[in-house]
Amino acid sequence: MVATAFAQPITPVPEKIAVAVADRQDFQIPDRVHQTGWEGMRAAASITNRLEKVDLDKLLDGFRHRPGRQAWDGEHVGKWLHAATLEWVNSGDPVLREKLDYVATELAKCQTDDGYLGTYLATNRWTSWDVWSHKYDLLGLIAYVRYTGNLDLLPTCKRMGDILCKTFGDEPGKLDIVKPGEHVGMAPTSVLEPMMLLYRLTGEPRYLNFCKYILRAWEQPDGPHIVSTLLTAKRVDKVGDAKAYEMLSCLNGALEYYRTTGDRKVLTACLNAWQDIVDNRIYPTGAMSYYEVFHDNYDLPNTSNVGETCVTVTWLQFNAQLLRLTGEARFADQLERAILNQLLGAQLCDGSGWGYYVQMEGKKPYSKGDDAGGVFNCCLSSGPRGLALIPTFAVTTDADGAVVNLYESGQARLALRNGTPVEIDTDTLYPGEDTIRFTVLPAAEKPFAVKLRIPAWCRTASVEVNGKKVETKPGSDGYMSIQRTWKPGDKIELNLKQEARLIVGDHLNQGKVAILYGPLVLAADAALLKADGQILFTFAIAKTDVAALALTPESAPEGVKTWPGAQVFRINAVSRKDGSPATVRLMSFADAGDTGSPYKVWLPLPHKPSGNILLDGSESRSRQGNQTGSINDEEIQNLVVTYDGQPEKEDWFAVTLGAPTAIRRVVFMHGSNYHDGGWFDASAGKPKVQIQREKGGAWDTIGELADYPATTATHHANLQSGQAFTLQLARPAKALAVRVLGVPACGDNPKQNFSSCAELQAFDP
Repeated sequence: MVATAFAQPITPVPEKIAVAVADRQDFQIPDRVHQTGWEGMRAAASITNRLEKVDLDKLLDGFRHRPGRQAWDGEHVGKWLHAATLEWVNSGDPVLREKLDYVATELAKCQTDDGYLGTYLATNRWTSWDVWSHKYDLLGLIAYVRYTGNLDLLPTCKRMGDILCKTFGDEPGKLDIVKPGEHVGMAPTSVLEPMMLLYRLTGEPRYLNFCKYILRAWEQPDGPHIVSTLLTAKRVDKVGDAKAYEMLSCLNGALEYYRTTGDRKVLTACLNAWQDIVDNRIYPTGAMSYYEVFHDNYDLPNTSNVGETCVTVTWLQFNAQLLRLTGEARFADQLERAILNQLLGAQLCDGSGWGYYVQMEGKKPYSKGDDAGGVFNCCLSSGPRGLALIPTFAVTTDADGAVVNLYESGQARLALRNGTPVEIDTDTLYPGEDTIRFTVLPAAEKPFAVKLRIPAWCRTASVEVNGKKVETKPGSDGYMSIQRTWKPGDKIELNLKQEARLIVGDHLNQGKVAILYGPLVLAADAALLKADGQILFTFAIAKTDVAALALTPESAPEGVKTWPGAQVFRINAVSRKDGSPATVRLMSFADAGDTGSPYKVWLPLPHKPSGNILLDGSESRSRQGNQTGSINDEEIQNLVVTYDGQPEKEDWFAVTLGAPTAIRRVVFMHGSNYHDGGWFDASAGKPKVQIQREKGGAWDTIGELADYPATTATHHANLQSGQAFTLQLARPAKALAVRVLGVPACGDNPKQNFSSCAELQAFDP
């Protein structure tokens, strides 16, 4: 059971080293801020249905019985310790505390005499992901020691730091930390973050010297050149191998280095990285990277393994660090965007699972760790950390007073820098409503400021204090500051007018729009559309005119109402088939796809009706495959495949209609070629076109794709992605369903085969 009442405040074990750069906004101990709205409910679900349900002995098994099941097996226990510690501090949950003590104590027992605390055999130490796992285990243990006060485990942390110092360096006889790791050394050198924390906690100079070595290693000839590249090229896609998660992990360590040493060029490099991402490499939801890598400017496909949750959580950390260091609201804007869209969108609403890649369209690939033999993926362990960090920056303090960064119902008990205790109680269903009501409760009448963030998306905001309007003009830090002598019980009412907004697609999203409402990115969800008699790919947005949308928020119906403030959004649309008016309902990206239904963010603008009668049909294929595209959305880049690692004699792609319809032309568009297949093998015959005339009836062959090239099992004959092949019938045929059938190719792997399809279309006479 999760406790939410304020307990005796926790005092973390103090650091021995004072920082060189004081934070502009103060990091809050998580028990100071209790959220009870959307974010708070999700965090509570994370505790009861995820953190407390994890098989703890499975987390420890790779340490107890080396080697671990994965190269990075050791990271999971550290991530769990970090998230669970923060959530215990926030909630006071006794069950979680008991589990924390067990995991930390049992993990320490696995440390070898020389300080090693990884999951590798002695003969394979310091290869691949070994240092990376030490990073997370050190982060988790340091958090546990500081917040519980259990100093018995501090020697465990120090021995971990010591073995790293003894093993790696640029002195004779030591290993190069760039080489025994992945992604041009960014994975192992991200240990910079906990090593800086260990230095400040213990005061041991050797840990600072090790961190200085890491910055030198970044700039050696075979290093990732993190700081130098960000100072000159100012592009994250030019750093190392552009791997987003590992790079952001290094940048979080770099900001701890800056905070501790005051090396200004390190902050400048990090600010350049942030600006480049926000300007050129971020999705509307706050996601970034695909195939886990930063790509060229505006190269932001909607599928292709978009939006790794580990990247999202590390981006949250990065913005939280910059918010603390600079006190600028622009970083809180990014936190709100990423939390309310990408982070909550990656979490299964009941808190039990997380998605690895949470793309702009498709299906959310939720996992609970009970698949793949129970081996956790990295994102399943990262997601809870993102939620656990929110209370540390949601409501905070600075030199002027209290600062509200996120708007969520709950209570914050703060200590201002002058020692004044102040409680701020918040009552709102935001983002389910526009109004946020605050009650300010200082221990006694005191002059100080309450700063409110006016989000960048908000065009119209108003503020009243005790019923009287006050000016809402933000200051240079981006916050609206209310400076007065506050009395216990003073009221603030903030109104942030939420309105519909359109982002007109460019580059890969030309001819599409994304619809936003206030801080929320909206999405079309197949299950919600079905309730209205609509299908995901059959409607378009009439024009790039917000007023024409006539967007109307409504309380979410049962079945998709995941929290009391949940809404759906009714808009005007048009049929893609004939341009007739249509009304559809959208929902927040965070809630879309929670039931397993397909969804999409970018919605098409109308084009000349194609006459494709399969557009509103139901698609299927012989094998589900591992791509979440569609074959009847008239978007050839959204392909599907039948890949499952197994061989099959035949593959097919089909679309079924609601009633038999006359067809005279069938068009099949090839998906893509891969080294191990993706096309049809035509050596024994061209792919066939078949129809089903009635439900449950036989599949009748009505022809073949005669213009399909002379492919073989191993050669694709220069097929192009989206290349179309047509069967023209001499006379119309009535069909309930249409499919294309062929022999899948194996490419360079004869142990399996598969095929792909971008589009299947049919046209009437």
